[in-house]
Amino acid sequence: MGLDQPRPSTAPRFTLKPATSTRGFVDGAWWPRSTNPATEFTSLLTALTATSGPMTRLAYNLTAWEPAPRKLRINGRQVRLEGFHALDQHTVSLTDPSGHHMVLLLVPAETTELRGNAVLAKASEQDSVASPHDLLADDPKPTEESPEARWENDGGHLLTVR
Repeated sequence: MGLDQPRPSTAPRFTLKPATSTRGFVDGAWWPRSTNPATEFTSLLTALTATSGPMTRLAYNLTAWEPAPRKLRINGRQVRLEGFHALDQHTVSLTDPSGHHMVLLLVPAETTELRGNAVLAKASEQDSVASPHDLLADDPKPTEESPEARWENDGGHLLTVR
């Protein structure tokens, strides 16, 4: 690469809710660059150790990732990797040495830059209680209108009594 070309970042892309946040479905979000667990899990666990302390376990959905080793060594500590078919494929679950669990929304690696950054921000909002499905939906859910409003919008008219 030339000097004037920026190098692609390899820093993990993740966000966490503030410690005083409302508990919801997720505690933050992570946007890996691939589905290679050895590379991506190592990067995430190393970054989390620096910000939140060491983790002892990482659970993931088996169909969302390429085959993974059973254990990783992160900063001299062993982290157990556990794959499950029943775990939501859009999350990873982490456990620290005290048994505290953290669930991160998994933003698909192929997500565009604009969309990925928006999802990271939305998932780490202080009072977010949105589900992984809702956080990853392309458009926010429309507000449900009343049957009367729907009928009027479709050409009907309410009878006004005077």
